[in-house]
Amino acid sequence: MRLIKSRDVPAMTGLTADQLREWTVRRDFVRPDVPAQKRGSQAQFSWKSLLVLRLASVLRVRFHVELEAHRELLQALRGSLDGLSFHALWGGSLVVYGDARAELVTPRVAAAREGEDAIVLQLDPHLAVLSQGLGLPEPVAQLTLFPVVGLKTASVLDQPDLRRTEIGRTKTEILRMEERR
Repeated sequence: MRLIKSRDVPAMTGLTADQLREWTVRRDFVRPDVPAQKRGSQAQFSWKSLLVLRLASVLRVRFHVELEAHRELLQALRGSLDGLSFHALWGGSLVVYGDARAELVTPRVAAAREGEDAIVLQLDPHLAVLSQGLGLPEPVAQLTLFPVVGLKTASVLDQPDLRRTEIGRTKTEILRMEERR
């Protein structure tokens, strides 16, 4: 897995260097995948941590959500990404139901639960920025392995008289056999 050094993270998340340090070190909203080892070294982040930082930024800026109250939720979200591939998240959403509950809704999983208020964040714009910054290709639809060709379904009886069938009989021989039945 490719890791991004902390100096490159602001360009991919929209956070300033001070905000990144505040959110990852001081307030511990999202932990770096590889913490800085000593003074002057840089922490490193995976695409999963970068995605959570981007989503946290949207919650804070657009919806004025106080992230301090959602620390465990952000850390749980980061943990829930561990079993998922980058491409599996395309078309998905993050649904935040409240202080303690959120769910990743992928195209294969049902949408947000009816009857509950929630903030729904689409993942595609964030994945597009990360794929560009990480040099990953954007997903494409499944390509066909073989071109579609019209199939002929001809019976043995439609074949010319002299042409042999798979079992070595001519059309005339087959007609005689059917008449005997």
